[in-house]
Amino acid sequence: MNTGFGGVAETLSLDLGGRRLQVVLERRGPATAPTWLLLPALSTVSSRSEWQPLAAAVADRCQLVSFDWPGFGDSDRPCVDYDADLLRSALRSILSYLYAQNRTRLTVVAAGHSASIALALATEWSGQWQRLVVVAPTWRGPLPTMTGWSPQRFGWLRQLVGAPLIGPALYRLNTSRAVLGLMLRRHVWVERSLLTPERLLEQQQLARRRGARFASAAFVSGGLDPAEDRTWWLEQAQRLQCPLHVVLAGEAPPRSGEEMGRLAQSADRVTLIPGRLGLHQEFGALLAQQLLETSNGLG
Repeated sequence: MNTGFGGVAETLSLDLGGRRLQVVLERRGPATAPTWLLLPALSTVSSRSEWQPLAAAVADRCQLVSFDWPGFGDSDRPCVDYDADLLRSALRSILSYLYAQNRTRLTVVAAGHSASIALALATEWSGQWQRLVVVAPTWRGPLPTMTGWSPQRFGWLRQLVGAPLIGPALYRLNTSRAVLGLMLRRHVWVERSLLTPERLLEQQQLARRRGARFASAAFVSGGLDPAEDRTWWLEQAQRLQCPLHVVLAGEAPPRSGEEMGRLAQSADRVTLIPGRLGLHQEFGALLAQQLLETSNGLG
């Protein structure tokens, strides 16, 4: 199954936590154009292909770079303890790789939970960014958001999904088309017509790739959360050395929308776009228009 977004892909071997993992990175657009690094949202169906609608709208006005996070998409999906530190190390390695090739400032566009990974590098890396755009940003996984509980209380779930035999069976049940369809309708997309049988099958195939259950369970249970308190990402926003643009989702789930609004209070620019947590995919063309109009030559 193709999980790309229409450019040229390459495979990078990254040392993450003392283990070599293969991460697939893809570029689209002219190398001489301003560079946008697009970070896919973290979810059961996370992949760089989420950026296809935005990429089509941007065309050749920017060089777009995206990659599949470790544990997702076309990147390696081994049985390891996925957490925010591992993903932060992956992003740090990607940024170092891109900066070594072209020492120019780039724009980072982070969707959903990837916004937290980008904000975690505020002190270390944001001085090299033209701006940070966070699209429908979140800092808590679904279960901690719904319950208010600490991610540590869901450690049993990560262990259960990671266990032989029962883990794959449980994960298969939770990635049935009925469950995925409910999740996508309630939290990700507004337009129900997007969920054609073909689209839903594609999402299911992505969710059920070999080894996908480990990182997915970590995300859902809060294992990829960078902190247990919203104070963390508000403080990280203050540490940024570049402008912060927060894109709010007009129909975000109430608790997620509340957190987005809090972060927006620290932003240099705020934009409201229809949609839920997958607005960068469903309204990718509108998002591209907004970002191009507000770039003001920043790139």
